[in-house]
Amino acid sequence: MKPGADKPGTERIFAVDLSDPETEDAGIFTWDVTKDLVYADAALAELFGLAAEETMRGLPLQSYLDRVHPEDRPKLAKAITETIVGERPQQSVYRVTAANNHYVRVAAFGRCFRDRDGTPVLYSGIVILESEASTAPVHH
Repeated sequence: MKPGADKPGTERIFAVDLSDPETEDAGIFTWDVTKDLVYADAALAELFGLAAEETMRGLPLQSYLDRVHPEDRPKLAKAITETIVGERPQQSVYRVTAANNHYVRVAAFGRCFRDRDGTPVLYSGIVILESEASTAPVHH
């Protein structure tokens, strides 16, 4: 799944300068796949309208998926599954219910990590407001 692939043969590449003082904090997360607990910082809690004290101690993945816009949920779930099975990075754009109870568009970047036996164990990444990522169409 290519983020923002609006037309066949078109995808978007994201560039984010996290050192820019105008850029809000990126939401950082790690999902313990075996325990189904997502640990996240306060910035991600804010983006998803969750309590930071809960996200820092881990919440089930479903707690985050419930905050994703219903129309975006199936594509996001598919992207996460494909990332785990396909052993490749994830890039997704979707809407979430933020702390102000309004939907915001976010861009997420993640990767699944496996143990020495090849079992998926951790899935880590960042989530930012899409408006903070400069996007440019790429044609193939």
